[in-house]
Amino acid sequence: MNSQIQLKTSKPKRAGKFLPIAALGIAGTLYAVNLNRRRKTAASSHSRMLKNIEQGTKQIKMEWKGMNRPYRVFRGEELIYEGVEPRLVDQNLVPGTLYTYCIEVLDDHGNVEGKMRIQTTTSVDFKERDNILEDLLITTIVTHGQISLEWEPIEGVLEYTIFRNGIQLETVTSCAFTDKNIKVDDVYTYMIKAKRPLQRSNQLKWELKSVIANAVGAIKKDSSTEMAADEEFTITKRIGPLKDLLRSPQESKHKSGNWQLRYTTFLKEEWLNNPNVASEDQIFKGDHRSFDPESSEFRTRSDVFIDTDNPSALLSKTTGITEAFTKDHEKLESSSASDEGIQLKKVLTDDDRVQFHLNHSVSNPLVVSPAIDYHVCGTFYKDNEFDLVGNHDQSPEHEIYLKEPGTDDWQVIHQAQSKGLEMMADPMANHYWRYSTFTN
Repeated sequence: MNSQIQLKTSKPKRAGKFLPIAALGIAGTLYAVNLNRRRKTAASSHSRMLKNIEQGTKQIKMEWKGMNRPYRVFRGEELIYEGVEPRLVDQNLVPGTLYTYCIEVLDDHGNVEGKMRIQTTTSVDFKERDNILEDLLITTIVTHGQISLEWEPIEGVLEYTIFRNGIQLETVTSCAFTDKNIKVDDVYTYMIKAKRPLQRSNQLKWELKSVIANAVGAIKKDSSTEMAADEEFTITKRIGPLKDLLRSPQESKHKSGNWQLRYTTFLKEEWLNNPNVASEDQIFKGDHRSFDPESSEFRTRSDVFIDTDNPSALLSKTTGITEAFTKDHEKLESSSASDEGIQLKKVLTDDDRVQFHLNHSVSNPLVVSPAIDYHVCGTFYKDNEFDLVGNHDQSPEHEIYLKEPGTDDWQVIHQAQSKGLEMMADPMANHYWRYSTFTN
């Protein structure tokens, strides 16, 4: 091993009480290392400095552009490598865990003349089958004046449309995007949108779902076969100002504390016709509103309170009143749905993160109908980063907001318009979404 490479053994930044870490840079023997279940976010990095990255379940391998220069690499605030080789294998990591690295390029006097920050995730032994985005590898690279995003391909997706702060930038066929001329003081929120035909899913059950979905789209006047049979994907990454991300790792400012996640479903219409024309209940009253985190009109509301100082997650839940009318708008009956189908499960905690799964399945209390179904997996880290991933029916309206520690302002996480009550049926295509941050 190169004499300039120092071996560091310590506790991982995000691994809690798990395994110790050994991080080492290797020259001649680097590529002989067997990375357990290696996966790549992109075939090769598009970043100005990063050349290649591969993620295993317990290892991350990186190679950056440069040669014969002194380098320092930090994982979080911990120095894990010093040497002249532009490559690193970080070992004994925890599967499915977020890690942040800072690579510093030094001059001959030990002064920092270049810096790059990388946020990525180790892979997992078994990928989530219900939501491909839950274990999708996403890598974010920031350098002076540049932000790069790289992600694993989604099977069946041919192109990805990139938005920045709500403005469409371009459509790409590769799984990488680089944005240049970035201002150091600004916050940037990138959104990657994609669609794929339902039948391209690798599960056999989707073939039957596709047939039914296409039939619904062909029959329904205000729909289409494409709408009914297309799965939608939305990946959002919020990136903090470069002046903060590219500061010294020892200057990081963590803001842990209490978070509040709010998930609400509602009906934007004032009145909705019952699809079952034989039912006495011909019309239902809607919530008659647009997106609003504080509105008191809704079908269901779930609030998850997360404490990263004293790791825990608690659920508060409620359902709205469903009212049925005749075709002449004469009120027939009203009732509130049971909230038993809203459950917080698999709450996992350790020293520096809280993870939970929120499940939701609530039906119309007055008539037999499909349930409003959704699922959210949330991971909140003590250093103020978070990763939210979920999927839901494409009806009714879904809105998700978050209050960060020390603020009373709601941050928009995800909003989705309804595509018709028929989309709540089990065979219909779902919307898959993910929102994560790189701000510290």
